[in-house]
Amino acid sequence: MAQPPLRTEWPFGPVKAARPAAVHDVRTAARRTASPQVTPPQVTPPEGVARSGEATVVVGIADHEVLVRGGIRAALEQAHGIDVVADTGDAGSVIEMTLRHRLRVLLIDSGMAGTHGAWVTHTVRRLSPSTAVLVLASSPGGGHIDRILRAGVAGCLLKSGNPQDLVAAVRVVAGGGAVLYPEIAKHVLDRVARIDTERFERARELIGCLTLREREVLALVAQGMANSEIGRALHLSEGGVKAHISRLLTKLDCGNRVRAALIARDAGLTEGRTTEAGFPRPA
Repeated sequence: MAQPPLRTEWPFGPVKAARPAAVHDVRTAARRTASPQVTPPQVTPPEGVARSGEATVVVGIADHEVLVRGGIRAALEQAHGIDVVADTGDAGSVIEMTLRHRLRVLLIDSGMAGTHGAWVTHTVRRLSPSTAVLVLASSPGGGHIDRILRAGVAGCLLKSGNPQDLVAAVRVVAGGGAVLYPEIAKHVLDRVARIDTERFERARELIGCLTLREREVLALVAQGMANSEIGRALHLSEGGVKAHISRLLTKLDCGNRVRAALIARDAGLTEGRTTEAGFPRPA
């Protein structure tokens, strides 16, 4: 039996072709279905290792002893982010090495740094202000340490320290900080205390020749009082105050009131630290 012809029309009109399925943009679908981004956790690197993106610290070494330079270089080269670019055993080439390599940190032996009254350190600080000078000393004491510290170094370490301390110190001074070994810090504090004591004793000896009234006048002079104010405080005439000041300046061998005020401060008169006899005493 013959098949009836395919109808192309429905009772309500011609058959419309089916619309093709919509083709989605693969990139759009991927964006819709993509998982949210997850920020990886921050991992703190171990001691002596530079963090990601941290600038390399350019270091130079100056020491008379070849073995010492080699040991320092070996210790620093094991730390990531520290680049030892040069070393020298000649004090005369330290300045040239610093400027040529644009050092961020200069590690220098205390003997070299103290040459000619810390001339090397002064010159490095003047010609290359961005270079931090880190001194390595064999012992915590000695006058050369005082000269070096006054020259403006960023730190001072002992050669007897451990490599981890050296690496940490390089990073600290490279970041603008300062480092001082405990033994050296104790020497500095003892030195300051000794200087203060010596200054106190000298000032105390000087004012020992003054009368009680002259010491009272001197104490008020050191506070910046005018003659009229001193007179009111001590119930003296202004002329009497002038006479006392003239005599005490002569006894102290001072040319002016400012110098006399400094002696009074060193002696402790401005702090009221006096004994029954009127002499200052240590705190």
